[in-house]
Amino acid sequence: MEEGDRKDFISRIGTFFLLIGIGLMWLFIVSDMGNETKFTFFFISVISLVLGWYFKRITAPPPKPGARFEGLRKLAQKQREAKAKRAEASKKKK
Repeated sequence: MEEGDRKDFISRIGTFFLLIGIGLMWLFIVSDMGNETKFTFFFISVISLVLGWYFKRITAPPPKPGARFEGLRKLAQKQREAKAKRAEASKKKK
C-alpha cells in the first residue's frame, strides 16, 4: 500500500467515525426527548467524533502560508534587494 493510498484510507476511516458519531449523537438526543436518556450513546458518539476528527486531521495537507502580511513581506524583500544592489554598486566603485 503506497503512502497516498494509506492516507486516503485513513481519511475514509475518519469520515466513517465522524458519521457514526453524528448518528449516535442524534440517537442520544432522540432518547433524551423520549424521556429515556441513554448516556451510552452520548459517550460513544463523543469518542467516535474525536477519533474521526483525529484521523481526518493527521491526513490533512499542511496549511498554506498565511497571506496576512504578504504585502509587508514583498516590501521587505524589495528593500533587501535594493540594499544588496547598492552595496554591490558601492563595491564596484571602489
